[in-house]
Amino acid sequence: MANTRKTTRRTSSSSMIGFGTAITNFWTGYFDFMGCATRAEFWFGMLFVFIVNWLFAVLFGGIVATIASAVLFIPTMALSVRRFRDAGIWVWLYIIPMLIIYVVPIIRGAAWYRMMSLNAVTSGMVGYSMFFIIFMIFCLVVGCLPSKK
Repeated sequence: MANTRKTTRRTSSSSMIGFGTAITNFWTGYFDFMGCATRAEFWFGMLFVFIVNWLFAVLFGGIVATIASAVLFIPTMALSVRRFRDAGIWVWLYIIPMLIIYVVPIIRGAAWYRMMSLNAVTSGMVGYSMFFIIFMIFCLVVGCLPSKK
């Protein structure tokens, strides 16, 4: 049986993808966790996500900004997974830390947010913050790696 799975379009290594094409790929690859994403596609996509999140936060704030972030969450994860794959990095090194980053505050629940509102710092919060920072630096490095395929 032929594989009919749609994958993100790849450009040759000698041509650079543009901002418009990267945004088109970002939206058409909303649920595409199987393809690859070049460095340019990744960084233009992340720039787009940053600009949209910033604009919604500044212009609307509150629930509207939260909804915009939620809409961008899945395609941003898909783009990151595709970038990890393109860089030759095991994608679970992205998925597992992301699950930890999003699940820990849910598990901690109200106690977590109560501590934050009181400006109380616990060793768990410090550890979580360090994990988050190290993971973000790792993602930054992966985003800069050349394509392996």
